[in-house]
Amino acid sequence: MKEQLLGTSVKQASLLQRGRDHGHPSYTKYRELCGMGVATTFDHLSREILNTATREKLQKVYGRVDRIDLWVGGLLEDPVVRGLVGPTIACIVGAQFKRTRDGDRFYYENPGVFTRAQLSEIRKSSLSRIICDNSNTITVVPREAFRLGHLTPCSQIPQMNLRKWKE
Repeated sequence: MKEQLLGTSVKQASLLQRGRDHGHPSYTKYRELCGMGVATTFDHLSREILNTATREKLQKVYGRVDRIDLWVGGLLEDPVVRGLVGPTIACIVGAQFKRTRDGDRFYYENPGVFTRAQLSEIRKSSLSRIICDNSNTITVVPREAFRLGHLTPCSQIPQMNLRKWKE
């Protein structure tokens, strides 16, 4: 157990050092780039890091708000609604996803690939529908396959109409 904790601490320290070695700006700079305003005091972080004691510990460790490492500040943020990460990390991941998607000439939503009607049908596709279509015994699934909750009959899960591809 002790080795696992030490290993985790070493890995975390390594991530912090790597960020510094690569010249990553501070957490507050990324926060500002993501449109959350300039933070000049630790209290300015109160909308992203709700716990007062956590902000006080940050102040004790870093002294100044502009010295907080991105990895530390990002992990300490409270998650966005229906999310697993806080707003700064969500912004960074979202921006990278957008650049990756927009740079992919084969991405299905790019103009000229499919008609509006075809895109509408593609958007009906879901893992829940795939499970229903490929199982002889499953008759109910969660509407969102990766989330637990209310089970929906397969007959109520939207299906693609492949006639939209008929010319």
